[in-house]
Amino acid sequence: MTPSEGQDINEYLAQQWFNQGCEYFQLGQFEQAIASYDKALQIKPDDHNAWYNRGTALLNIGEYEEAIASFEKALQFKPDSYEAWLNRGLALAKLGEYEEAITFFDKAIQIKPDSYEAWLNRGLALAKLGEYEEAIASYDKAIQIKPDKHETWHNWGLVLDDLGEYEEAIASYDKALQCKPDLHETWHNRGAALADLREYEKAIASYDKALQFKPDLHKTWHNRGKALGDLGEYEKAIVSYDKALQIKPDKHEAWLSRGLVLAELGEYEKAIASYDKALQFKPDFHDAWLNRGIAAGNSRHYNPEAATFLQFQFPDTSPILPNPTLTQRGYQGALLSFQEGLKHCLQDTHPEGWGRLHQYRGIVHYWQGKYQPNYRDYWRKARTEYHQALITLTPDAYPEQHLEVIQNLIRALLGLNQDTEAKEWRNQGLKVFQNLLNRQKSTFQKRRLLAKFLPFSQMRVDVLVEEGEPILALETAEMNKNLYLTWILDARNETTLSPDYRQIQSLTNPTTAIIYWHLSPNALTTFIIKHNSQNPIIIDAPLSPSGEVRGIKPLEDWIKIWDYSYQEYRKNPPQPPVQKKRSNIWLPPFEGGREGDRKGGRKGDKMDEQDLGQSWQDNLPKLLEELHHILNIPAILTQLNSESNANPSTQIQNLILIPHRDLHRFPLHALFPDTFTITYLPSAQIGLNLHNRGEIHPILPLLIDSPPHQNCKSLPNAVVESAAIAQLFPNSQRISGEQATKTTVTNALNGNYTIFHFSGHGTYEYETPQNSALLLNHQDKLTINDIRQLCLNSYYLVTLAACETALTGRETIEKDYVGLVSAFVYQGVSHVLSTLWIILDDISSSLFIVYFYCQLKKGKPPGVALTKTQKWLQNLTYQELALYYQEFEQQLPKEENTLRPKIRIELGKIRDMEPDKQQAKPFQHPYYWAAFTITGAPPDNP
Repeated sequence: MTPSEGQDINEYLAQQWFNQGCEYFQLGQFEQAIASYDKALQIKPDDHNAWYNRGTALLNIGEYEEAIASFEKALQFKPDSYEAWLNRGLALAKLGEYEEAITFFDKAIQIKPDSYEAWLNRGLALAKLGEYEEAIASYDKAIQIKPDKHETWHNWGLVLDDLGEYEEAIASYDKALQCKPDLHETWHNRGAALADLREYEKAIASYDKALQFKPDLHKTWHNRGKALGDLGEYEKAIVSYDKALQIKPDKHEAWLSRGLVLAELGEYEKAIASYDKALQFKPDFHDAWLNRGIAAGNSRHYNPEAATFLQFQFPDTSPILPNPTLTQRGYQGALLSFQEGLKHCLQDTHPEGWGRLHQYRGIVHYWQGKYQPNYRDYWRKARTEYHQALITLTPDAYPEQHLEVIQNLIRALLGLNQDTEAKEWRNQGLKVFQNLLNRQKSTFQKRRLLAKFLPFSQMRVDVLVEEGEPILALETAEMNKNLYLTWILDARNETTLSPDYRQIQSLTNPTTAIIYWHLSPNALTTFIIKHNSQNPIIIDAPLSPSGEVRGIKPLEDWIKIWDYSYQEYRKNPPQPPVQKKRSNIWLPPFEGGREGDRKGGRKGDKMDEQDLGQSWQDNLPKLLEELHHILNIPAILTQLNSESNANPSTQIQNLILIPHRDLHRFPLHALFPDTFTITYLPSAQIGLNLHNRGEIHPILPLLIDSPPHQNCKSLPNAVVESAAIAQLFPNSQRISGEQATKTTVTNALNGNYTIFHFSGHGTYEYETPQNSALLLNHQDKLTINDIRQLCLNSYYLVTLAACETALTGRETIEKDYVGLVSAFVYQGVSHVLSTLWIILDDISSSLFIVYFYCQLKKGKPPGVALTKTQKWLQNLTYQELALYYQEFEQQLPKEENTLRPKIRIELGKIRDMEPDKQQAKPFQHPYYWAAFTITGAPPDNP
């Protein structure tokens, strides 16, 4: 090609070099393009297009500073070049100079206000600076210009994610996916947002979509494993982690996560091998050292084969070199792991890891001390370690970790009787906690912190009680309850309803009072709310024999006795309990009152040999008597009856019990005289939601019985029980055995029934309460998350006939108990009849349930029906039971063949008894009747 007529030869050559540069640029050969632009600029140094293109080529090869210089030259010759302003901003952003980059994006926008790219990149830079609200405004502008650009929707989602606005983030990701459905990164981030909302099944579905488009995305396999672990699907989680590690064997976070689920399965040696792999790739990974120490503490003995087996699974990784100093297990093994971690996590270079390792050394000392005669020595060591941890885990640098250590420290100080220092740290913690809350940018993040550090909010109740503010103390306790209930049951709901004192009081009437317990890490507080009382009445804990305030320790020690004996009962179910007279002897708590009061070791602090030899159910009356004293029930009864002598019409007949934390697990109703009709509530707000629901007609029961779930014992009388209820209510719908799949039960629950009777097993998940479930056919479950998706307002009653809600005593409930019962009443079910423990004598349990339904059929409210049934069962003689069987059999249809044979067998047993034995009351023991509770709508005002 030759120069045109009149064209200067130099201009022609410059143009040729420029065109050649453009061709190289289009081919992605940026170095050659830059060389061509340089040739053009040697001939024509004022060519702004050449300078601009040169800068863009440099931008593409990561030469950002040189690119900026080229864009400056372009702007020198053409100041209104919007592209040069934009790309100069991009280069600055690549260098991390976000504030300066924004000024150049603003210049580009001044020249071209409808520049999608400028608004998008301005938003990206603002997001990097943490200016999320401004970033969203920029993305909004970009969307207005080009609504079909997936990049903007994706990045908008990222900002909302960072703000904790997970629902809105998901909506943005969905918009991006509408524009481009194969965006694996967007599917991944969508899954992460769903996991943050604890919607783990939906999160897994999103991760699966990401993997469909990019199967080698190791971070998605990793996150998928986490979601499965959160669902309790530990074996499946390991499979996902293994996939991630096959793709990226040096991913230390995945090795850690793999170890965590193995530890959940009790495979501590295998967990340690995984932690050691993580440390092989990152020796200063403090989380791996922490969890290695925990696993070593829990493991019974060192097993070198675990590392060998892991090497067999991952042959391409280097073998773990054994460390002779880390083969110990138990208390010393945990300490040695933490000490080894401190060699890699130094105070100056790893302040968080150093502090956390000292914190966990303190935790190990504390728990070891709980089982040693010289416990004070261990707790002093714990106190020292906690103070070490606080050196680096400061409120400014690591506020959440700082608060965790303060909680640990307060517990140790109280055990050492250093109450004044404990209160000082409590006040310090409350200040840090409030400052941390105030810094949160979203409601969701604030609620997450409130749930995580609920013990500090509980301590706030103690402060208000000490300051003589009973109304504020009660309202704060109620707010804490509702925050946690909403967090577990309805995480997406940003509004937490919580009543004031007058609204709580509206649940009472002249014959109805509320007993409201509150447990903090430091204190037990009992509130009594009566009709027209100006303030809630606070009941003090009873004094010790020496006249000292006993605080919360007697209750904690009593719970240990209960938990130990109850676990033994579950492992080795004995014969039904022996009937004994109720003892009037006060048994000292297992660990001698306050932990700091012990002198001379633990001699005399334990239950005597006779008590330890008794089974949990044989010892139940004595346990309840002790709890009666610890909760100061006599003082509560005195307050309840304080006005009844003057005016008999105001005598309290109904009690609403609102327990807290571990108190949900125990039969508190059995501590009160049987003249009261007693109903439980998870919180006063739920009572207000259910208030004045009234009766529901007609009674239409949905009956689910004996679904055969894996690894669960069969419930032989479940079918009989269900058949008996079906005889009482001929319009019942029954789903039995293998028919009880998740799909079938869910579809049935959406029907027009008013009673849901479930006679099967249930579970409570301590770490993730929303995964607590009714166990259905084979592996099917109806979890709390599933229940939350159902509309249950039509249900007057849910009966969980064999679901053990007393838990197993393996964990202390530090926040509050949210289980299946809470989920049903939260969803609008008026009443829930449930059992705190499984009664091994199926006959008594079935009798109880059937008689309860008979009372319900007569029109008795559930609370009254329960009280009548409990009295009936306690006082029932064998002779009366025979008459009951005969009357029931007479009402059966002639063709009935499920109940009649069972009834005749039981009648035969009674007829074979000697006459004097027929007068015995076989079910008088509280084991048979105290397990049943009613939760839900309080009595209507008269």
